[in-house]
Parts: sequence; C-alpha cells; structure tokens
Amino acid sequence: MKRFMVGIVVGLFLAGSGALASDTKDYIGHFGDMDGNKDKGVTWEEFGAFFPGAEKAKFEEADQDKNGKIDHGEWHKFKDKYGYGHKSKK
Repeated sequence: MKRFMVGIVVGLFLAGSGALASDTKDYIGHFGDMDGNKDKGVTWEEFGAFFPGAEKAKFEEADQDKNGKIDHGEWHKFKDKYGYGHKSKK
C-alpha cells in the first residue's frame, strides 16, 4: 500500500511539473490570423505573438524550407502531422 501511495504522489508531482506533458502544445489557429502583416508568411515574432510561450523548435519544424517564415502549405503540413486539423484558436 505504501508503494502504491508513493507512486501516486510521484505521478501527481510529475504531472504537475509538466514532465509527463507532450512535447507539443495545441498549436491551433488559422494561418491568416497568425500572419499579422498579411505578407503570406508567418515569422517567429508573429508565431510567438499568436502563441504566447511557443517553442521556437516547433516554429523551426514548421518552417520546412528554413527561410525564416512559415507559409500556408507548411502550416497545414505541420498541423496535419500533429492532428490539429483546421480548427480556430478562438
């Protein structure tokens, strides 16, 4: 019983600390809503403004051609990879 309780406490601690969390957060949003200046490319700054606390590694992953911007096609490939579909953040 004591071992069981220790397991529960450790599990709750890890869950609360984020150690059990996925390496992705919910990056859900329409491309046009992220593209603040409407130049058909989302920069890291725009991405971070739309997703506060965003992971730069996820931006870089979505930017498949490594040109410093995510285009519409790259964004949908990234969302499809993680099953985010075409939902709105709002």
